[in-house]
Amino acid sequence: MSVKHMILGILQEAPTHGYNIKKRLYRNILQDFGINDGQLYPALNQLEKEGFITKEVVIQEKGPNRHRYSITPKGSQAFLLWLEGDEDENESVRYDFFRKDRFLLKCNFMHYLEPGLLERKILAQISLGEKKLKDFHNAHASMTHRQVKPHRLQILELGIQLQEARLKWLQGLLEVVKREIK
Repeated sequence: MSVKHMILGILQEAPTHGYNIKKRLYRNILQDFGINDGQLYPALNQLEKEGFITKEVVIQEKGPNRHRYSITPKGSQAFLLWLEGDEDENESVRYDFFRKDRFLLKCNFMHYLEPGLLERKILAQISLGEKKLKDFHNAHASMTHRQVKPHRLQILELGIQLQEARLKWLQGLLEVVKREIK
């Protein structure tokens, strides 16, 4: 994920302040990629230094002043070049699904666990997956209500399908483990 291009994409839609950029990138996404305020604001400063965005101080009567960021023509051009190009599209790791999923890494060695603990771990993953799926469905309903662009809904629908597939796989894993225990 390119934080720089995500920020430029948000500013391509409309000028906004840092808090709204963070809100638009969704707290969960930023946390998953290890990005926090200590990284977001330096990224905004760097984009400003590069001439891709401008910052305007908006004075508020109540509360602290805000910085409103806007994309420059140079920033728009850089964003569109990135969007048109194939950078960040070609995954080089063949088994990235495996490498990025810590539970799958542990699955290779689960035969060292006590059978009861192994079952509990799988059931915990199923529970977590069901919660994620519910969250995705709630997000989808909210996005539909807000009339979010259809291609963005499709991205979330992929997440729903992947989570459903993972739950089906976990159920199968649980059945395999139960058979092995007998």
